[in-house]
Amino acid sequence: MASESVKVIKVVRSSPAAKAESGAAPLADNITEIREKAREFLLSALQMLAPETPGIGVDVVIGEKTTQYVVRCPKEAIGRVIGQKGATIMSLRQVVGAIMGAAGSRAVIEIPYYPADK
Repeated sequence: MASESVKVIKVVRSSPAAKAESGAAPLADNITEIREKAREFLLSALQMLAPETPGIGVDVVIGEKTTQYVVRCPKEAIGRVIGQKGATIMSLRQVVGAIMGAAGSRAVIEIPYYPADK
């Protein structure tokens, strides 16, 4: 039998004091720039999902610790934005959430609700 090698990874969390001593600039100083870059990323992703649909946009509502991205999308393109079983919008929420999480803030993506025609 071949011997298996096991790689041990140690996770070390640094304290805020250690981060300050390292000289790393806190991301909270440029949070406005990060919010705008996240909005631009979200907008470009939405435009790639529905390229021939006019009226797609992203509005930003800024809270104390949470940034809300409100998607403006026509009813004809909402299926492409949401994706099958919500997979597309969940992926976009994860990416934008990770971008904002690295900056020490939260992000919420809100999409429009269109009631079903009866």
